[in-house]
Amino acid sequence: MQSIPVYIPKWALWQDQAEYPTLMTHMSNGQPTGIDKKDLARGIAPAWRRRLDLFGRASAEVLGRVLEGASTDDVRNTRVVFASRHGNIERTLKLLGQIAREEIPSPADFSMSVHNALVGVASINWAITQSHSAISAGNDSFVAALTEALSQLSDDPHSPVAIVYIDLALPDVYAQNDPEGTRGTAFAMIMTSPLADTATTPAPGAAFCFEPRPVAADEVAPQPPFARTHARMMADFLKNSHPCDTPPSPPAPTSCLLAGRSFAWHMVRNG
Repeated sequence: MQSIPVYIPKWALWQDQAEYPTLMTHMSNGQPTGIDKKDLARGIAPAWRRRLDLFGRASAEVLGRVLEGASTDDVRNTRVVFASRHGNIERTLKLLGQIAREEIPSPADFSMSVHNALVGVASINWAITQSHSAISAGNDSFVAALTEALSQLSDDPHSPVAIVYIDLALPDVYAQNDPEGTRGTAFAMIMTSPLADTATTPAPGAAFCFEPRPVAADEVAPQPPFARTHARMMADFLKNSHPCDTPPSPPAPTSCLLAGRSFAWHMVRNG
């Protein structure tokens, strides 16, 4: 299978730590800094920000970080791939409770519970006019989002693609379906193609090749990584792949394998 070369100029990872939520970005060389939940998504207009709960604000925060500093044209031309295992399940559960109690469901909660609601808000807020995709593929949600983004970039290399992934810990009624110690995770990154017109795309950033790999049935782990694990693996790999004043010790890994149940991407750092 043919590998796909890409640049990744920006990325951001938010984690809902038990002690204090943290934000890690390429701008901080991958060093986590504390961020209050009330300070999330300050880049969203107040009228829209009021409609967002933690799910929406964490998603908007990481997306805003990777769009930050880009020109109006670059932002407008960015395609967005949004992914989540369960979407905004807190709002969905709230709606189900209202229906069970024979109450009138909240129109605001209904509109914001739709799987691509956050991308709609982001498109309005940042005036993004390109297409967006919304994906839910269970534990493979991050791998599926990566597959969609790379496919779009291969099909049309002339505009960037942003991946936005988020999952929060499940509500108590479904908590048995999450591993112990699960914490909320939101991740975003921008991907551009070496074939793009550099005059109209973001600065190249670090260079990588993505090699597609099928996963045979006998290679599937009994408990394959959750999507949030893939997101953290990607962030850990990227934070060692951008130039910094002090080289990492020991040397940074040159590749990373993100494997789902039936498909995997082998990510190789160039240079």
